[in-house]
Amino acid sequence: MAFDYNRLKAERIAKDMTLAEMAKLIGMSESGYSLIESGKRSLTIERFAEILEKLSIPESSIPIFFKK
Repeated sequence: MAFDYNRLKAERIAKDMTLAEMAKLIGMSESGYSLIESGKRSLTIERFAEILEKLSIPESSIPIFFKK
């Protein structure tokens, strides 16, 4: 299974949140967070959990972020 970085971006946009707003919420630079959403920087489990929390996405929805 591969992580779906496009889904991560889509969920942020669906919550009407800019890239800059998300980066600030999780204590990252805008460029650093952009690298995560584009799949050019590794996403740790801890950071993923923090992003899910900021987007109010329940743990039960984690499978939507993975594609076969």
